Amino acid sequence: MAINQSERAFRAWPVLVQIAQRRETITYGELGDKLGIHHRAVRYVLGVIQDYCLEEKLPPLTILIVNGAGRPGSGFIAYDLCHFEKGLSVVWDFNWQSQKNPFEFSTSGDSFDSLVIVLAKEPESSEEIYRRVPSRGIKQLLFRSALLKAYKHKCAFTELSFTEALEACHIVPWSLASNAERLDVRNGMLLNSLHHRLFHRGMITISTQHRIIFFDPKQEEGTYSKFDSMLTSKLHGQKMHLPFKRNQRPLEEYILRHHQIAGWEL
Repeated sequence: MAINQSERAFRAWPVLVQIAQRRETITYGELGDKLGIHHRAVRYVLGVIQDYCLEEKLPPLTILIVNGAGRPGSGFIAYDLCHFEKGLSVVWDFNWQSQKNPFEFSTSGDSFDSLVIVLAKEPESSEEIYRRVPSRGIKQLLFRSALLKAYKHKCAFTELSFTEALEACHIVPWSLASNAERLDVRNGMLLNSLHHRLFHRGMITISTQHRIIFFDPKQEEGTYSKFDSMLTSKLHGQKMHLPFKRNQRPLEEYILRHHQIAGWEL
């Protein structure tokens, strides 16, 4: 049976909040004892919580868990440890009571991974999952993870496979999408951060035939370096990298709405 790290994160969250309120730290072993798991397994739980805090731009709550040397382990990336004391103060001073436990959805037996699988395999289930997960940050992490799965960890425009540089791009923006559309993988693409920004700035889009369209294919709007051209005008007209399964590919209705929102006339 797969381990439900989200359920463990649900139990770890109030422990860390109490530690923060007491302006203390806790060791991996101490947290492991409270969760009933080996101290080496604690890092997997902390990874879930760290991802959530990064997504929501919250203080780095997992800075509170330290090793024998009194510092977070190598998996901690949420804050510059050259300023460890300052990071602790930021976490200690934050009003954690204002934050609901974001992993409450796991109490019904759902795990993060199981929800990702459902979103990727059954996009029409997105509205139901949206209702079951109250935290926007968790929803956005689920959406990205489902896109990573659908696109096999490769950028839809360049096939870049550095996971850290890949982002979940909504075709119809979150602010204009329905609840179902916000988690529908067919309303998304996995893009590197540059093309994600260009897409939402209306400088690049896709056709209903899933071809990449750049606003200035003849490079008439300014001076392009060789690298600029490679990442923009030379992509114009190329077929994007698509999920193998047709039911995960961008829907025409979402693409046409993006064209209308961004002012494209194709």
